Amino acid sequence: MSEAVDSFPIASKIRLTKQDLFVGLGVLLLLVGFAPTFYLKPIFGAGRPLTLLVLAHGATTTAWLAVFVFQYVGASRGALTRHRTVGVIGAILFGLVIALSIVTAVARVASADSHTAGIVPLIGLAYPFWVLAEVVIFGMGAFATIRRPDWHRQFQLASFFTFIAPATARALRFVIPAGSAVTYGSLLISLLLYAGAASFKNQSGNLSRASLVVVGVQLLTALVLFASLSGAYPWLWVASILTGYPL
Repeated sequence: MSEAVDSFPIASKIRLTKQDLFVGLGVLLLLVGFAPTFYLKPIFGAGRPLTLLVLAHGATTTAWLAVFVFQYVGASRGALTRHRTVGVIGAILFGLVIALSIVTAVARVASADSHTAGIVPLIGLAYPFWVLAEVVIFGMGAFATIRRPDWHRQFQLASFFTFIAPATARALRFVIPAGSAVTYGSLLISLLLYAGAASFKNQSGNLSRASLVVVGVQLLTALVLFASLSGAYPWLWVASILTGYPL
């Protein structure tokens, strides 16, 4: 629990920290971003019809999100035993979400009409692939530092806020046209949310090495993502092989 200056009283026995608010905002962005094409699709009717693959992807992502929130609340309130108990389930769901996200992205590009779309689908595939790569890097960091709570928490937060970037991009389309502003804007929001939620000071008051590592990796991976989005031919060649979509 954070100090009183960083807390927001809700009730006599419940206090929300600044980190809680940022995590809650991330969850809200994920739900809002995918509401038109998944959660509230019968109302909005947006996007393509829901296939079994998309349904499996959405259901698995929702289950993982529920486990993440459960673990986050448990760890924040000191219930570490409960946090660890569902950790295995969370890890399995995390792996399934990554696998289904990749398959869904590849399937979407593979089904695009090459006569009208050009190479745009191949360029667009770079975004989910490199975001997922970043999520996996942070996820592996969280797993590797499971016995170091300070680092473990930083990597978990970075993985979560990076994961919501595609949903944030969809949410941004409610207010600005699709394009590079949405792409880069969603990544910037992810970074800002992580910066707001992360604790950048350890008990001695110095800048946490874990925070420096996480932010450094995130910025470096983002640079790779930006290079891929420029339509570099090495990426287009790989994407074409993966999807069967003509280059």
